[in-house]
Amino acid sequence: MSPAKVVRVDELAAVQVLGGPLKPVFNPKTVGTKFLRFAVGTFAPGEGLVIHVHPGSEEVYYVIRGRGTVRLGEEREEVPIEEGMALYIPPGTPHGVKNTGDVELDVAFFVAPGGEPTKTLE
Repeated sequence: MSPAKVVRVDELAAVQVLGGPLKPVFNPKTVGTKFLRFAVGTFAPGEGLVIHVHPGSEEVYYVIRGRGTVRLGEEREEVPIEEGMALYIPPGTPHGVKNTGDVELDVAFFVAPGGEPTKTLE
């Protein structure tokens, strides 16, 4: 049997993480990943994730649908995001996302290796 895993994201239940609804797709608990975590967030207008930091992990956001703002760095620079955009966040960089549009914002989150606790800053 192949070690590959296939998951229907639309069938997963969302859990509240960092102030917003996330669907944990691939992580050590769901499929036994060792060096990566993957989740999808669907945020209603005004929803998002609080400012937080992954001290030893990189993160990539990929915007599937909608538009929003990512606040980055100690200065909380506001970076507009929209469908089709990807954003790389280096380890230790404070960041958070908010839906600033009028439709749902769907974002895929890739964190690697993602083993350390996330620190919230809000």
